[in-house]
Amino acid sequence: MHKNALFISLTAAAMLGTSCGKEFLNKVPQDAITPITFWKTEADAKAANIGCYSSLWDVSTEVLPYLDVLTPNAFNNYPWEGWKNISLSLHTPSDMGSMLSLYRGAYSGISACNVFLTNIDKVTMNDDRKNGMKGEAYFLRAYYYSLLVNYWGGVAMPLESPSIAQIDLKKSTRAEVYAQVEKDLLAATDLLPPTAAEPGRVTKGAAWGLLTRVYLYQEKWQATVDAAKKVMTMGYELYPSYRGLFLEANENNSEVIFDIQFLQPRYPTSWDIYLGIYDPLNAPGWSSIEPTQDLVNEYEMKDGSPYDATEAVRNPKNPNNENRDPRLDQTIFRRGKNYNGVPYPVDADGWPGVYTGYSFKKYTKYDNNTSLADAVGATGLSQINGIIIRYADILLMLAEAKNELSGPDAEVYGAINKVRARTTVEMPPLPASLTKEQMRLRIRHERRVEFAGEGLYYSDIRRWKIAETELNKTLVLNGSQMRGATEKRVFRKERDYLMPFPLNDIENAPNMKDQQNPGYN
Repeated sequence: MHKNALFISLTAAAMLGTSCGKEFLNKVPQDAITPITFWKTEADAKAANIGCYSSLWDVSTEVLPYLDVLTPNAFNNYPWEGWKNISLSLHTPSDMGSMLSLYRGAYSGISACNVFLTNIDKVTMNDDRKNGMKGEAYFLRAYYYSLLVNYWGGVAMPLESPSIAQIDLKKSTRAEVYAQVEKDLLAATDLLPPTAAEPGRVTKGAAWGLLTRVYLYQEKWQATVDAAKKVMTMGYELYPSYRGLFLEANENNSEVIFDIQFLQPRYPTSWDIYLGIYDPLNAPGWSSIEPTQDLVNEYEMKDGSPYDATEAVRNPKNPNNENRDPRLDQTIFRRGKNYNGVPYPVDADGWPGVYTGYSFKKYTKYDNNTSLADAVGATGLSQINGIIIRYADILLMLAEAKNELSGPDAEVYGAINKVRARTTVEMPPLPASLTKEQMRLRIRHERRVEFAGEGLYYSDIRRWKIAETELNKTLVLNGSQMRGATEKRVFRKERDYLMPFPLNDIENAPNMKDQQNPGYN
């Protein structure tokens, strides 16, 4: 996907045009883009279509890696970044941190898609290309609404080009929003091509992949299974290297179904900085997002047996057995391993790291043997794509839905064991004869480990309705600057399953004043 800054002005102009009663006001400006002069050529359609993608940057770059901070997977020590406050249930309608960026970005993307879908038929162009663009807009509108309904529940749901009348929209219910998301995605499946014309473009597989997730989040188990099986016929496969999935050299590989294309210098992320360790000898990072001991404890031993979590208590300076699930060291830096070619930092008293004693490797350029110069480059900014849907997720969603439908049959075992058997992982298959409840816990474990650092666990915990347990944990922080410290997380069941609507939106929209989510008034 190649983003075009010109589209910002094009969309603004396209949104403004309405005819007026006075003749002199109806004259077409000769020095500006208007709805009358725009929406004429295929080039106009392409520019507007690119604009539908533009908000993907807004809803991901300051959000995707931080979502794990809202779970026991990760720790953030900086309240001014906004995520720590949410993890402590201190957020309010006037202080939502970067979740406000997600909210605003989603609606901006929806507006661009609505403008496009309202006007695209004015353009004379090849029908196949036009239909493909429509499919992309339907998918993207569905994706933006799927984010809003996931974190806010029922929301105001404009489906036409922006107008002042939309300020009077009432909040739709959660079911109504999901119904529209499903409708848009089903429309997209009929219009999208099976393969992308260029990297980053939405495909038929992406539409069925997002439908799989949307159905799963609603506990529509059979629909989840059916959608996942459609994706499984489309040629996707697990990428052999788990670590390699998150390296720039391997972007757009066989496992990626939908991702967000980042590109320096105009559309980078700061993920290398956020995730990099706060140690000038290793990387110019901030340690904004650090893995926790709670996450590390989740990784099994290589033989499939549970890790003995009491080891972290007995030996807090070096709380790791070796022979762990290989995904641990492909996701996380820890004591005894190299970080950019030098030993992971340990202070004079033997305490590792900064805050938790660990650093994320996933979604960074940093690696065990990478030189600092090669890893960081001139800016320290990242352009590694953000993966939204990948094939391993399809397999585990199929396993979860099928287990809920009929228990752990061969299809459930086959899907989860395939993920565990990835070439660079090679964990043993699950034991036979698990009960439905035992398999449910195994699937939840597998999702946590497989997608650690990818922002999915927060949604998983909430949809499993276990947030009041998992998000009220006390985390132990064994980094060199927080030796043996703890952080008591807070999750209030009566309100924190949903985010608050921004205060300005509630105050300025007449029909939203009494529709704030519970617990935030």
